[in-house]
Amino acid sequence: MGALSGGAFWLQSLLQGLFLGAWAGGSLLLLLPLIRALKKGAVRYRRLQSLNAGMASSPGRRRGLWEKLSSRGPLKHLGEEMEIAEMRMGVEPLLALMLILAFGGWFGSEAAVKLLQSKFAVGDDRQIAIHAWLLSSGAALFLASLPYFWIRFRVQQKRQRIALRMIAVVQNLIGHYRPRLTLAEIIVKSSDSMPYEVRSEWRRLELALHMKGVQEALYEFARRVDNEWGDDLADLLLIGSHYGTDVTEALHHLTLRMQTAKRLEENRLAMITVYRLGTTFMAGFAFFVVGFNIYADGTNYRHYFVDPAGRMLLLASFAVMFVSMVMVVRSGRRAF
Repeated sequence: MGALSGGAFWLQSLLQGLFLGAWAGGSLLLLLPLIRALKKGAVRYRRLQSLNAGMASSPGRRRGLWEKLSSRGPLKHLGEEMEIAEMRMGVEPLLALMLILAFGGWFGSEAAVKLLQSKFAVGDDRQIAIHAWLLSSGAALFLASLPYFWIRFRVQQKRQRIALRMIAVVQNLIGHYRPRLTLAEIIVKSSDSMPYEVRSEWRRLELALHMKGVQEALYEFARRVDNEWGDDLADLLLIGSHYGTDVTEALHHLTLRMQTAKRLEENRLAMITVYRLGTTFMAGFAFFVVGFNIYADGTNYRHYFVDPAGRMLLLASFAVMFVSMVMVVRSGRRAF
């Protein structure tokens, strides 16, 4: 470490990681639009080739495979989740932020281990060369995933608010439902009086009915709100639209079922909130316990960073925290 103090060395390593992450993130911001433009150019070139060759049927098959690989990938799913969470940030800046956090976590954990070694290690432990590659990888993965989990939590919270307002949605729809009206007219008439939590998704449904088929638009709405009553509502509206059936009584029956289930859903959401707060507290407390144990007794440095069993314990702790956050996200799905 030379003449640098422990704190200055840790800060230098952390800044090195952050600057390297910023460089990688900036490069990503430049490369992604270029790659996207090259993909569009390749698709346009293949279409022109197919048209010139007189093969009208082959572009559909090729485009289907291309869409399956590009438009249904993880980036599209992430962009859709950010849209549901009403975040103005694009996917590219988010990926750049995750890269910055990954590099900062990697170099910061490396520097933290060396800082703890210089400050608290005793005896020969001060001279041992520590290569915490797995620990640094775990810290980088954990920190890089935090923005993604934050987005997932926001999506989860919005969907839970929508689930608790689905009764008001159906009641409002009943007030505007007339069998003689088309489904698009009913959606438009009920749009202004929809609850605030559902209004953005309802207006998206209103727009989708003019651009897509009725079934596709309704099932897209049900998929985005992601609750069982949304699926039932979409099925009822589709039946009424397709067969011309008056579904008013079925909507009243759906409202009664939702009122019966609402109390159980509120209890479930309360438990998920406690689980989320507990997971966040556990993640922060785990770092505190390691630092405090080494601060209280320097010999604990060997147990955590030199002994293979201690290093595996730290890796297992990162894995438990990561899996816990995944479980929090999974437990909040399919509300109501």
